[in-house]
Amino acid sequence: MDMCEILRTSRRIAVLGASPRPDRTAHDIALYLSRHGYEVVPVNPRYEEIQGARCYKTLAEVPQPVDIVDVFRAAEHEDEVAEEILAMKVKPRAVWFQLFAGGEGVRETLEQAGITVFVDQCIKVDHSACS
Repeated sequence: MDMCEILRTSRRIAVLGASPRPDRTAHDIALYLSRHGYEVVPVNPRYEEIQGARCYKTLAEVPQPVDIVDVFRAAEHEDEVAEEILAMKVKPRAVWFQLFAGGEGVRETLEQAGITVFVDQCIKVDHSACS
């Protein structure tokens, strides 16, 4: 499935590494996604709530299935990110590894699990290009 089709047909996006700080890219992009009709599920063990939504400590704690995981973690954490994604009860359709968030080293593993992987790509830029 192509990128634009995934974005058009997805509804719920988990933002791994979400931030309540307005100066952080993760904050800006979560707001952008919300404003464009997506249900944004923040995931960060440091916070209880972000942008008025309950924040989960891990992806596995998110009670409802998500269509996309948008990754805002440093590249050196790509292995634990992949493990966390693969530990989800219902796997996402796609994973976006934001710029400098790694992903190339785990792409094959995630794709073998049936997940479409985008590496070094900004979901906001991609969404704008598809609109």
